[in-house]
Amino acid sequence: MKQRQQLVVIGNGMAGGRFVEELTARNGREHFDIVMFGGEPHGNYNRILLSSVVAGSHDVKNIFLNSLEWYAENGITLHAGVPVDAIDRNTKIVSGINGIQEHYDRLVFATGSKPFVPPIQGLIRDTGRFQNGIFVFRTLDDAFQIMKHAETARKAVVLGGGLLGLESARGLLNRGLEVHVVELMPHPMAVQLDSSAGGVLRSSLETMGIHFHLCKSITGVTGNDRVESITFSDGGTESCDMVLISAGIRPNVEIAKQAGLAVERGIVVDRSIYAIGECAQHGGRTYGLAAPGSEQARVLADRLSGANPQAVYTGSNTSTTLKVMGIDLIVLGKKEPSDDNDEVVTYADARRGIYKKVIVRDGRLAGAILLGDAATAPRLLRAFHHKETVPENPADILFPAPPAKPAHIADPAEGVAVWEEAEEWSHEDQLKEVIAIIRPERLLETKLKIESLGIVAFSHHRVVGRGRQRGLQFLARRGAASGTGFRYLPKRMISWIVAESQVETLVQAIMEANRTGQIGDGKIFVLPLDGVMQIRTDASGIGAQQAAETVLANV
Repeated sequence: MKQRQQLVVIGNGMAGGRFVEELTARNGREHFDIVMFGGEPHGNYNRILLSSVVAGSHDVKNIFLNSLEWYAENGITLHAGVPVDAIDRNTKIVSGINGIQEHYDRLVFATGSKPFVPPIQGLIRDTGRFQNGIFVFRTLDDAFQIMKHAETARKAVVLGGGLLGLESARGLLNRGLEVHVVELMPHPMAVQLDSSAGGVLRSSLETMGIHFHLCKSITGVTGNDRVESITFSDGGTESCDMVLISAGIRPNVEIAKQAGLAVERGIVVDRSIYAIGECAQHGGRTYGLAAPGSEQARVLADRLSGANPQAVYTGSNTSTTLKVMGIDLIVLGKKEPSDDNDEVVTYADARRGIYKKVIVRDGRLAGAILLGDAATAPRLLRAFHHKETVPENPADILFPAPPAKPAHIADPAEGVAVWEEAEEWSHEDQLKEVIAIIRPERLLETKLKIESLGIVAFSHHRVVGRGRQRGLQFLARRGAASGTGFRYLPKRMISWIVAESQVETLVQAIMEANRTGQIGDGKIFVLPLDGVMQIRTDASGIGAQQAAETVLANV
């Protein structure tokens, strides 16, 4: 029997955690003993939801993707709370700060990013620590400290009007603080949005209570053992008792540099050494988003497990689906045209907080911004990622003609109202209900994955069994001789109603978010809307499902 190699992963964030999930799902344990170093003393959690934890809309326990127990159950050695401080490439030894050493045959860097802290006078005390009341926001421990300080604070200044800065502002606003946002650019989210969209977003956020200080930076902090005010680059001041720095991120590459690896903007990989996520450089580019890290994790898992040795990562066609303080925002590709040949269509309704823009190049979608109205997002996302040809009139993709409405008639024989489909109603416009039965701990990741497709409307329920049997129990579905076998684990039922043309994409995304290689990951059903699926959660605890069109997949 071939001896397994030792694979060491540095970093247990979203990219590192996703990679070991993907590798485990591909039977990677047959090829490798897997060891991980994590700088935080926790399991893997969804960093995107940290601002929601601060805002109070998510409980801390619900943002974890993999608990500490998950690693042990899957035969993975995790050194939690042990940052790496040295790598000897000659001996292939990775050393942690507490003296732990691990040999590697293959090494994966998933060290992520660290906050960028600009030079600000008075920011650092003599002890080398921040002045009391000043925070960066990158980890779960940062979130805990911010929430604790916010209990006694009244007024906060957030440095940075990017996505994380605005989400941080939302969290503090929800906790009752007066919130001011300082941004060097002339509008918020300048990286993702053009000036018009940024102006509409600013107006919407000001209506919610955010105060903006644009085209400014912070040059100084004053206070006696605790921050009391900040000084702007134009000489003005603003009193406050809390400052949150969200001025961007930088790839975390110091350990790679010390190991003698080539580092430019990010880590340039070497033989037997790999890098994924925000620390990695590919094609001269680094990505500060979660989705490219997940794509890189899948490709690397394919290669190392042997599932697809020819798998190649060719770069990510980035799209971002967000909620900025409750406002829907979808950004695809380019935000500005490259030349006069690009076709651009824009629509703005600042009063309603809506802005739409598409950029068409050579008949295909090169970029788009949808702010405050996500109704056309599924169509745009499909066209963008599948490189579909868009309508000859680009405005049609933003404002598609509605399908002919079904005729509402009365059926005198039955005495009830029925719907008669108009001839113009196309097959593609038929709606389906997609239902997934999944593990509770996968719910948030599944929701975020689907929202990244622009599908944001869903419902979910806890499925309760009978007696000690807390898991899902189905009666036999129509045409089946026996039940579906969910009799041993608590589950969540989550459902979406989508156009039939979206079903395949939606199902694939559900499978990607839930396939862990463990028994009982779940099932997916696709139902016609005239079917019925009932799961009773009364004392009997028995669920009955009827008229399921397809049991599509085990996930």
